[in-house]
Amino acid sequence: MGLRDIFRKYLKGDDTSSHSNLNEKTKVQQQQQKQNTCGIQALDKNAPILANISEKYRQFPFATRRNAVTDEYEVSKESLGVGINGKVLTCWQKETKRKCALKILKDCDKARREVILHKKACEGCEYIVRVLDVYENMYASNRCLLIVMECMDGGELFNRIRDRQDKPFTEREAANTILMIAKAVAHLHHMDMAHRDLKPENLLFTSTADNAILKLTDFGFAKEGNNEQQPLNTPCYTPYYVAPEILSNDKYDKACDIWSMGVIMYILLCGYPPFFSIHGGAISAGMKTKIKAGEYQFPKAEWKNVSQEAKSIIQKMLTVDPAARVTIDWIIRCPWFTGDIPETPIDMRPMLDTDTFEQTRVAIAAANHNQRRADADDEENINLLTPDKSRIAQRAAKRQRPTVAENLSAPLSQIEE
Repeated sequence: MGLRDIFRKYLKGDDTSSHSNLNEKTKVQQQQQKQNTCGIQALDKNAPILANISEKYRQFPFATRRNAVTDEYEVSKESLGVGINGKVLTCWQKETKRKCALKILKDCDKARREVILHKKACEGCEYIVRVLDVYENMYASNRCLLIVMECMDGGELFNRIRDRQDKPFTEREAANTILMIAKAVAHLHHMDMAHRDLKPENLLFTSTADNAILKLTDFGFAKEGNNEQQPLNTPCYTPYYVAPEILSNDKYDKACDIWSMGVIMYILLCGYPPFFSIHGGAISAGMKTKIKAGEYQFPKAEWKNVSQEAKSIIQKMLTVDPAARVTIDWIIRCPWFTGDIPETPIDMRPMLDTDTFEQTRVAIAAANHNQRRADADDEENINLLTPDKSRIAQRAAKRQRPTVAENLSAPLSQIEE
């Protein structure tokens, strides 16, 4: 039984269906704490550091709390999502009734690095999810780190676009969205930090308001470069957004984030990824080949109304050679983001079509599940569709010519054609 399952077991009796009776729920929570049935316990102030923690991460560069997180926060069993290293739950600050997000990580070097880098990165940048508190607690007999973050009620990037019914998504809005992502990445790169997991699931809006800010979260793959050339060598990535230099097992640097931004921008302007596995499952050999060669297209059906300037920026981001790829400073200064951007509606039918979008989501989720570097306790048990049952895979197989390699990848529109 993993940490998440034990947590659900202990919180089984906690009813979070209504916020109107928070006082009564708080009393119940306090009673549960007294009975020592919550599962989360304070960590002794004199408790020694775990033996498996390296010297580099033995001391946090900021103050942490060792009293139980339930002293200040009411914790719910409601899940907000799953990160690289742990699950995120809803919680409320008891004093202010503020809704927050709580991430639970089993204490280890990887978890400590994530907490330290996220806390460091969010200071001085409004486009990165804020860390409010960090607790060192005991949870189900395991020493854990609990990160309390601001709650992003606006939801994930793509879901927000799909849920809007009043007006079409325009190229100007796409530019504003990418610019917010770029400002977060610029902050990291100026700190010589690579995020290494830029993807729509890690980009969240503060609220549902039209002027909501988009923020970057989940620093489970983030790493500092220490001002070295190509300081990274671990193949940490999410398929569909991975840079070619990582797939080539070469040493690499923060330029990998620029490639991922290019993929996100491509999807924002047409509704599907530039590189796609026709099997609908984990990243295929053919898909890897196309990523490493930078082989993708701008099919006329979806791209005819998109400006040439936007396409040119994508091409500069999706440059195979990281040394020739544009930098984040170039992107920030690019006139397309701040100039007279057309209000041209974007053809988002691939994203808006429920069946197509769901099958795309399943395909990407299957690939992510296959590649994610996560602890066994934190893996999400999702019953994913198998590649051969995916509608995208069936359609691709039906239209595939016998002379084409079995693992050839193609965007959805190319499969249709």
